[in-house]
Amino acid sequence: MMGTQRRWEQERAQWGQAGRSGVACNASPLRHRYRSSHPHLLALIIYTPLSILVTWPVAINFTRGIVGRVEGVDAYQNAWNLWWVSYALTHGLSPFTTPLLYYPDGVSLFWQTLGFSQGLLTLPVTLTFGPLAAFNFIVITSFILAGYFTFVLVRHLTASTPAALVAGTVFAFSPFHLEKVLDGNLEVAAIQWVPWFVFALYRLLERQTWIWALLSGVGLLWVSLGSWYYGLFCVIYTGCAIMTWLLFRPVAQGVRCMFWGSIPLALWVLVLAPQIMLLVHSGDVMLSDMRGILVERSADLMDFFLPNPVHPWWGHSIATMRASIYPHAVLWNVALGSVGIVLAVVGSVTTWQHSWRWMVLLLATLLLALGPTLRIAGHDTGIPLPFTLLKDLPGIRAGQRPNHMALLSSLMVAILAGYGTAWMSERLVRNTERIRRDRSRWCLGLTLIAAIVTIDGNAGLLAVVERPVHPFYTTLPEPDGAVLPLPLYYNINRSENLTPQMVHAWPILGGYVARPPAYPFITYTPGIRELESGYAETDDILSPGWPESGQRALAAYAIRYITLDLTSGKDRYFALVRARLQELGVVTPLVADATLEVYAVPRSWAVQPVGFLGPGWQALEREGEYRWRWMGAEAEIWLMNPLADPVVTTITFVTASYQQQRALQLVLDDRPLGYFSVAADQPAVQHIQLLLLPGEHRLTLYAEASPDPQRANMPISVRVFQIDTAFRTPFSTDQVLPLSPQQNVEVSGS
Repeated sequence: MMGTQRRWEQERAQWGQAGRSGVACNASPLRHRYRSSHPHLLALIIYTPLSILVTWPVAINFTRGIVGRVEGVDAYQNAWNLWWVSYALTHGLSPFTTPLLYYPDGVSLFWQTLGFSQGLLTLPVTLTFGPLAAFNFIVITSFILAGYFTFVLVRHLTASTPAALVAGTVFAFSPFHLEKVLDGNLEVAAIQWVPWFVFALYRLLERQTWIWALLSGVGLLWVSLGSWYYGLFCVIYTGCAIMTWLLFRPVAQGVRCMFWGSIPLALWVLVLAPQIMLLVHSGDVMLSDMRGILVERSADLMDFFLPNPVHPWWGHSIATMRASIYPHAVLWNVALGSVGIVLAVVGSVTTWQHSWRWMVLLLATLLLALGPTLRIAGHDTGIPLPFTLLKDLPGIRAGQRPNHMALLSSLMVAILAGYGTAWMSERLVRNTERIRRDRSRWCLGLTLIAAIVTIDGNAGLLAVVERPVHPFYTTLPEPDGAVLPLPLYYNINRSENLTPQMVHAWPILGGYVARPPAYPFITYTPGIRELESGYAETDDILSPGWPESGQRALAAYAIRYITLDLTSGKDRYFALVRARLQELGVVTPLVADATLEVYAVPRSWAVQPVGFLGPGWQALEREGEYRWRWMGAEAEIWLMNPLADPVVTTITFVTASYQQQRALQLVLDDRPLGYFSVAADQPAVQHIQLLLLPGEHRLTLYAEASPDPQRANMPISVRVFQIDTAFRTPFSTDQVLPLSPQQNVEVSGS
């Protein structure tokens, strides 16, 4: 090995800089530039056709379809992400928040699977050829650039172009990468930024200059904005790398190394501080707590060493065997690649004096990818692992894929494979003449590249999913409201409603994001609630009731079109929807064919305020001619004023208390209005009046609740028989004022 190392050092001395070869010191500047760029051009020339071959037939379906399992659910969501980034940037909007999903609330996309880096990179492609072409561009270039950036890193380490080309192939064409491409998860299929960051961080730890500190910090931000999984794990990797570089160093050098290595982390925190603080203070409410599924989405030790599970020859057998051992595992393909593992073992054994840091980092990343406890062949040993120390931290609590740390393990394997290939090249040609040495090195390198692509980087012909968009969506005018697409897929893994939105660009109700937000608007808003469920309560306690309440709400919230996707196979559901539409007075469709029905909400419906029941009300009950709803400790009435001016709102209650007299307190938008007393078992009428400003409001009713033995001790407080809402425009805003916090509500009637 010392002979090999001396040769690497001699090459570095000859060409003047580590890793650059092919130009003598007395060469002309033009020839110097040409010869020094030649290996890089060669790498791109090799990786490009290999990438097209491995992803075939993506290249010939560039604008028509994309690769993605489960009928392209995640793939088309990621295509929408690319479309949205381009739409937002060309319309002066923030790409990290969209008003086009979960109308009228919108949704933050910052911590979602937005893939902003990919969207920004493909902006010209998206604007010129469309989001499907942009998606396919990222898929193909993820192989090219992942291989190239790994090539740059390993060539710098080994001074061997063939070894670096082999290492780039090991990383770019790994079974892990292929799995992400097949799933259509573009944010995690875009692995190309990670080796660039690792290279920049390595140069920083070795050279400790401001340029590499800046480049590594920018690289960490770029990785994070492309995939929060990879960004988070690169942050953790940075800490591991710093600790590794501290080993066996004098204290002064260790302190200096720690200072410089912390700069990219500091830059990352500084730029993302507002979002990180919001996440910390929200307790991950925005993302939801995913710790309950961390174990099933952690790697099994056996999985790293499985033969390629997506290979067309033996992949099905590997997957069947894996399912028999651990049938409930998800995201389990973290295979590092058989050829890559063999080469990495060779590199680890033969060059450990020079590659030991990468061996330590390989071990660290593998341990983290295993999650909280060690599992072997489906058996949970219960042995705690380092991830246990991290899983309760803000942000990581919402992470659900520890096994994605395997990407960094794959990169460490590629680096070690580069060392192994370089050592094998030297052993193979040690006693041969120069020309034969060069030919032998290249023959070995190209043979290994072919073996890697054939064995580890082969998934057969990829299945391309096409989703035709109905021509109606191209005829829609500029948005002045929203579209209600049915079935209304929300909070489930269905992206069908996102596909036509990439054509019409109207806001839609619902949507599909990786971490869905709370969306009570669908549950409580009249008209939308009935159309989404197919059922209507025609005699509820609040009036005006159905269908007038539905007409008012649809007009107030500017719902312009209702579409029925007949390809969904929900014929019985659509029969119910048509019945509800007929009750609303929406009978004749604009479009009606075998795949789509479209109904326009009448523009003649008056836009006026509307009130409806929110959360906290129990099921409707009846006895004879009476019907009522119980409330527990609190219940809400939602009020919407779509007008530009305030309106006087009069709300009439018919109520009776459970067992004893109770005070019913009223709070409007967190501002106390007052209270009135409700007698026990004796219905009484009360009126309140307030000035309702434009926009949405929440009127919350509070009362002390008592357990009811006849209802399994469910707490109840007040029984409400009737709620009437009336709205009128005042002559001036001074006519009616909200009640003061301590003022009782005036009661009239009984």
